[in-house]
Amino acid sequence: MAHLEPRVRARHCQDWLTHVEKEEEPWRSRFFERLTPELRGVIASSSRVGWLPLAVHVALADHLDAAFGAVRAHAFYRRVATDWLTGPLLGPVLRTGARILDVTPGTLLRWAHRAWEASFKDAGELAGEPTGPDRGRLVYRGLPPVCTASMPWMASAQGSAYGVLDVIGFDGIVRLDTSEKSEGRMLIELEWHPRNRT
Repeated sequence: MAHLEPRVRARHCQDWLTHVEKEEEPWRSRFFERLTPELRGVIASSSRVGWLPLAVHVALADHLDAAFGAVRAHAFYRRVATDWLTGPLLGPVLRTGARILDVTPGTLLRWAHRAWEASFKDAGELAGEPTGPDRGRLVYRGLPPVCTASMPWMASAQGSAYGVLDVIGFDGIVRLDTSEKSEGRMLIELEWHPRNRT
C-alpha cells in the first residue's frame, strides 16, 4: 500500500500570507524575503478548498519563526486564531453558540477533532477531552515526521489555543509537551477560568 502524503487545506496557507501582509515592518519583509517565488505561486494558485502538501504549512511556520522570533510568532498565532474564529464564517456561529449553548473550552475540546479533520488529511489525528473541572487536553497522534521535525510548527498550536480561549472569554494556561514527538505524538494541556470570574 502506497504511503499517502500529508496535506493541509490551501486556505490555511493563503490566510497565513494574508495575515503576515498586515504585520508591521521589518517583520513582514523579513518573512516574505524567505519565501521562494515557487512557494508563493503554489499557495496563490491553489483553490481555497483544495489540498497542499503539509510541508508547505510547515515551511511557513519555520519561516515565520526565523523572521519573527518565537515570542512574536506566538503572538501572531494567537491573533490569527482569534481572527479566524471571529471572522464572517465562524464568528456568528461561535458567538451564538457561546451565548445560547454556554460554550466553554471543554466544549471546544470535544469539537477539536472536527476542525482537524476538515483542515488536514493523512496527517495523524487530534483528540480533545476535558480532564477535570476547568482542565483539558489536546492529544495529537500519528503526526508525520514533517511536522515533528519542526518545533515552530508544533509551537504554533500553543499560540492558537490561547487565541481560542481569548475568543470565548477565558483566561488560562496552555502547556505544550513535545517529549514524545519521535513517536508522532504531541500534547497540549489547558487550564482555564472565565475572565469575569472574581
